[in-house]
Amino acid sequence: MKVAMVTPMSPESAIADVMVQAIPHLGDEWDVEVWCPTGPDYRPCPVEVFPFAEADSDTQSALAAYDLVIYVLGNSPWHGHILPLARALPGLVVLHDVAMTDMVRASAIERGELDVLARRVADESTPENAEIFRSGRHPEGNPGWMRYCAETPMSDYAIENSLGVVVHSWWHASLVDGRTLGDVTVAPLPVPSPRLGFDSNHHDDAGDHLHGLPDDAVLLVTVGAANANRRIDALLDAVASDPVLASRVHLWSVGPTQRQDADDLHARAAELGLTDRFAVTGAVSDSLLHEILDRADIAAALRDPVLEGQSASVFTQMLAGAPLMVLDHAHYSELPDDVVVKVDPQDVVASLRTALLGLVHHPEERAARGQRGRDFVLSTRSGQAYAEQILEGGRRAIASRPLVLMGTDLAGRLRRLTLNEHRSVTTTVADLAFELFDLE
Repeated sequence: MKVAMVTPMSPESAIADVMVQAIPHLGDEWDVEVWCPTGPDYRPCPVEVFPFAEADSDTQSALAAYDLVIYVLGNSPWHGHILPLARALPGLVVLHDVAMTDMVRASAIERGELDVLARRVADESTPENAEIFRSGRHPEGNPGWMRYCAETPMSDYAIENSLGVVVHSWWHASLVDGRTLGDVTVAPLPVPSPRLGFDSNHHDDAGDHLHGLPDDAVLLVTVGAANANRRIDALLDAVASDPVLASRVHLWSVGPTQRQDADDLHARAAELGLTDRFAVTGAVSDSLLHEILDRADIAAALRDPVLEGQSASVFTQMLAGAPLMVLDHAHYSELPDDVVVKVDPQDVVASLRTALLGLVHHPEERAARGQRGRDFVLSTRSGQAYAEQILEGGRRAIASRPLVLMGTDLAGRLRRLTLNEHRSVTTTVADLAFELFDLE
């Protein structure tokens, strides 16, 4: 079977990295070729890569010649040119993020369809939410925008014409189930490669701080963009709330950070008397990231709200052998209890303090839990295991194709006859289709 995988191929895309890990194993059953939006550079790939400049009719016609098209979608600009293809030509969608709001909005602006999508939001929600979508701004700033994205994820728009969906957690599967006539398949997201291509782009001042840490310092790190949903504020509050933690723990936020966010965090650390024990490193090279993780004693991933379907950075931290603290909700709850330390999302600071004290006072438990986390990643998060579930999703997508095409045709006929505006008609047609074709 000839299959096209449409994915970003930027050297700095972690999503591209994990998709490429699956390709050699997909090749055991499929003849796979990769299509990607045109870019300045592409990551190495074991199969032929076909860049396309526009998601136009020529690109769509070329993809229609394949037996199956796999669209890889995430909430970043790299995926904006893929979305129109996924909506125009039904295929299997690998959905990496729960909230697709930023990408869908940016793609709509580029195609001149922002008002159309804003009206859709108004119909499904409220005029106020439609205006927030149209403007891309929330009255409560970035934290409010993230909550808005969690409540208005726009993932249904991305997948509604799909033959099926692959996601990376059962929690995400529960959110998209029923949003497509195809099946939802859960696949184990691999850990990103040790090198993502950042080494040539950064000068690492943080390296000096790393080598200047006291030998007895307990280094607590959180990895990823230091934005409003990473709860670094709660980590600062928890460390400051206990004299032992305040005297021993050094907290580092490792990853790209906007200046205002960094300034706010530094101001909070100063208020709590933690200036000398807190650092925002900004983006670091691959090599320094792994040097920091090798030194780290504890890691934290405290997303709230959770906008991704699974967290690749979590597995990067676990692979380094650092015991990981997570909020006990969303896909984080699915991680084994003996592998991660789960924090109560309803009482974050107090629960964090208890967890941190246990890890600081018991270094042997830190090491044991960190090793269990590393073993978990090594035993469950491989390109081969990922490919096996994508293959299963592909088999289900092929089986779903007649039903999806029938549903698309019915919807088109109702629109042409303007019968789609009459709820009694659409309900009757849908009920009859479900009865005749066993669509439950």
